[in-house]
Parts: sequence; C-alpha cells; structure tokens
Amino acid sequence: MPGRSGRMDRGREGSLFRGNWFPFLGKVIAGICFLALLGLSWLDFSREDALAIPPAQEVTLSQAVERALAARPDLKAEAARVRSARESVGQSRAADYPQLSASFQTLYGNSLFGFFLFPNYNYEDLNLLTVTLTQNLLDFGKTGSQIDQSRWSYRAEEARRQTLWLSTIRDAESDYFTLLADQHQVLADKKSLEDATLQLARARLRYATGTGIVLDVTRARVNVEAARLALIRSRDQVRTDAVNLAQVMGLEKNVRLVAQDVEHDPNTLESPDPDRDLPVALSHRPEWKEARANVEAARAGLKNARSQNYPSLNALFQSFTATLPRGALPFTYIPNNSPYSTFNFGGILTVPIFEGGYMIHQTARARSDLLTAIDTRESVRLQVSADLRKAAIAISDARQQLEEARAEEENARKNDTLVEEAYRQGQVQSVDVMDAQTALRQARESVIRARYLLMNGFVAYQYARGTIEPPTSLKPPSPENPR
Repeated sequence: MPGRSGRMDRGREGSLFRGNWFPFLGKVIAGICFLALLGLSWLDFSREDALAIPPAQEVTLSQAVERALAARPDLKAEAARVRSARESVGQSRAADYPQLSASFQTLYGNSLFGFFLFPNYNYEDLNLLTVTLTQNLLDFGKTGSQIDQSRWSYRAEEARRQTLWLSTIRDAESDYFTLLADQHQVLADKKSLEDATLQLARARLRYATGTGIVLDVTRARVNVEAARLALIRSRDQVRTDAVNLAQVMGLEKNVRLVAQDVEHDPNTLESPDPDRDLPVALSHRPEWKEARANVEAARAGLKNARSQNYPSLNALFQSFTATLPRGALPFTYIPNNSPYSTFNFGGILTVPIFEGGYMIHQTARARSDLLTAIDTRESVRLQVSADLRKAAIAISDARQQLEEARAEEENARKNDTLVEEAYRQGQVQSVDVMDAQTALRQARESVIRARYLLMNGFVAYQYARGTIEPPTSLKPPSPENPR
C-alpha cells in the first residue's frame, strides 16, 4: 500500500541515519578543521601583509631638506674631497720652504781587510750621521705653476661641493612636491572609486526594480574597474615617490613618507626672464665657477709642464758626523772611537737634457687638457642658458595649467549647483548628481596638483639661476682660503 510503503521508506531512512552517523560526524569535523586551518592561514597572511607595510612617517618640507643636507653621503664624500684638495695646496707650497733631512747609517764589518792592513784591528761598527739642508733658489716658475694648479683645483672642488649642495636642495624639494601632488591624486582616485561603486549599486538597484537597463549596469561596472586601476597606479606612484625622497634624505630604513601640505612656496617668482637672469646665473651657478677654475688649473698645468724643460738651482748644506772604530786608521790626529765631523755647502744646478721624450708628451697632454677645459666651459655656459629657458617654459606651462584647472573648478562648481537644482525639480537622475560631484572633486584635486607642479617649476628656475636656498636656517658651507 502507498501509505504503508511511505512509512516503511521513512523508517528505513531514519534507521540508516541512526546507524551510520559516524561518517556524517567525520565529515562535519573535517569541515570544521578545514575552516580552522583556513582561518589560521588567513590570519598569517594578514599578519604578513601588516608586517610588509612599512610604518608611515610624516615629514615637512624643511625637515626633508635638512635631513638631505645633513645625511646625504654624497655631500660627506665631497666635503672629504674638498679637504684633500686643500691639503694638496699646502703640499705644493712645501717646495718653497727649506728641506731638512737627516740619515743615520750603521755599518758592521766595515773593513774586510782591516785585519791585514792595520795591526790590532777590531771589527766594530761604523756610525755615520748625515744632516742635509736644501733650499730651492730658482726653478723658472716650476713651483709657482704647481701651486697655482693645485689652488685652482681646490676652487673647482669647492664649486663642485656647492653644486652638490644646491642639487640636493633641488632634489629634496622637487621630490617632496612630486610626492605631495601624487598624494592628492590618490585622494581623488579614492573618491572616484567610492562614487563609481555607489553608482554601480544604484544601477543594479534600478535594474532589479525594472526602472533601468543592463547597459547602465555594465557601464557602471566598467567605471568601477577603471577607477580601481587608476587608484592602484596612483598608489604605486606614491610609493615610488616616497622611495625617491627617502633616498635623497639618506634614509636606510623601510619607512613610508607622508608629505605635509605647504602653505607658502619659498621659491615663488613673479616674472622669470631668462635673458635678464643669465648674468645672475653666470655669477651664482657653481657649475660655471667650476668650469672657469678648471680652465685656470689646466692653464697652470701647461705652464708647469713647460717649466720642466728649464734648469733648477738649489742651495745645499751638509754635515757629516762619523764614529770610527779603534785602530781603523793609524793617524794620531784622528781620534779613534770618537765622533769625527765635517761639513760642506754649495749649490746644485740641474739641467734636463734627455728623458726619452717624457717632457714633450707631458706638454702635449697638458695642452690638450687646456683645450678640453675651454670647450667644457663653453658647454657649461650653453647648459646654464638652456636650463633657464627650460625652467621658464615649465613655469609658463604650469601657470597655464593652474589657470585652466581653476576655470574647470569654477565651471564644475556651477554645474554641481545647477544639477542639484534640477534634481530637486525631478529633471535629472541621481546618477547625474553623482557625476557632477565627482567632476567637482576631481577639479579641486587638479587645482592642487597644478599648484604643486608650479612649485616644481619655481624650484627648477631658482636652481637654474643659482639662487635656490633651503627653507631652513642652514647655510651653504663657506669656502676656506687655501694655505
């Protein structure tokens, strides 16, 4: 019967379930274990992600510049090279001073045939003390040209340190403003992603209620993916900018720098004019000073190479003090085993005659170095002029972008007001309101970004003119007078 068979089937299923409940319990336990392992793995993964993210460290513009000037290894290395060049000047000038030297010699078994030549000869040591004093009298400009060459080389090294000082300020400020602009871009991309996500939710709701179409949902989904991709790119760019700024600041730890907003630009210019500022740049740019110093050093090197062909005259004074062994000499007027002294003085004239063509090649090399330094100086002059013009063009473009961004912001604000009013009257949909708000938000971020791009242009122009200064109380190292 149908009713009876149904009851029998249900009873059979219940009996089977009651009798075979161990496999079911095993599956439940296995599932719980799997979920527990999955949760632990997720916690470990989250912990690894938390450890991988470096801690955030806020930094201001003045702090970034101070840290870069105080901790950049290139500046420390250049300061050491400047000290080395200063010592080279003193080393060159040492040739003008008297040279005093002393030598002491001890000779054992000084006479192998003393036993056969002198009676009662004893093998004792011969002590010889020699004191020599020399003074350079005339070398036809050899020492003077060498001093001039080392002095101009020191000035070139000092100018190179000044160049590195200014470039450090430029790099720190430029990287700081770039990081700040990209941080604002991240904020704009976050807001765009939030708006796109909200639009997608509303499009799905309208489609579910029958008041929308699937095309709106697809378009909203595309906007969400595009906004998410833009946010990923902007975040990656911020990380790259932070690494660049940390490198300039000399930071070794894995930190995530966060730049603070700048209210006042220390490099603002009213009207940059490359033609007007070129003389200022040539008087302030350390690259130009270095190029001129290199030319003078090469000219002094050529003079020194030519002076190697001329003779030199030195004054000489020597004193000998010897201690002779007993019985070394059979003379009664020379005391044995007691100091015996003598001295002489005079002059030494050295005339170079032939050295295998060494001085000819040395002079030719010095002449080539001088021509190279002159051409390099002209190249630096062209580079200074080009830097001024490029920086002026960058400022002009940044100002135009800022004006366009401000006009776009004003139009977006008016459009947002009109769309809000139309939405209240039922003439537009909520999507149009969200689009207007998104456009206004992006326009505001564009204004901020254009402002920091203009600051970067001011930094480049001040560096090109050679008048960039740190926004702190730090002053550039003053050159020392070489000895």
